[in-house]
Amino acid sequence: MTPDIVPLQRVKLSFVTLDSPLPELARTIRDIALAKALRGRRAYAGDEALLELDLQRPAVLESVKDGIAQGVAHALAFHEAQVKAVYAYDPSANPDNETGEDRPFDPVLHLLVLVAGASSTLPAFIRELDQALVESLRDVPSLAFAMRETILDVILLTDEDVQQRTGYGSLLSSVYAPAIEIWRR
Repeated sequence: MTPDIVPLQRVKLSFVTLDSPLPELARTIRDIALAKALRGRRAYAGDEALLELDLQRPAVLESVKDGIAQGVAHALAFHEAQVKAVYAYDPSANPDNETGEDRPFDPVLHLLVLVAGASSTLPAFIRELDQALVESLRDVPSLAFAMRETILDVILLTDEDVQQRTGYGSLLSSVYAPAIEIWRR
């Protein structure tokens, strides 16, 4: 079953559905990401072959992944007031790679979430959102997303981790492979 691709202007980008049940939220995040990635392209309603063809292009896949990351960042922030910022990072980034060769597409969203304090509900919400996204992405005609058992790799950080530059907290001030800010409160 192919998701319906609707024109971007018809998609609610304000994420007013953030308090929806997780499967519906995951579908909304997926649909917005697809609409943004495919903006200005052919109409895909009912044409799975065209959609599948475009979803083989690395630039389109990366754009879909970025859109999903933005949706996840908004969902995390809406769910938990302790979330201060969300960053994306590439665990395989190698600043010494001088060959310029492309790496295979990694559909996993590697996110660093800066929180004001410990949360008892955020880790469980992340696990449940991950599973809802995995199920939602099974409807996308792309093996890159359809074969996944998990899509989110989320690391929670505190201000102390960032200030002391310990563990993943050091990526927020890295010169060689910095994390990219997606959202900030």
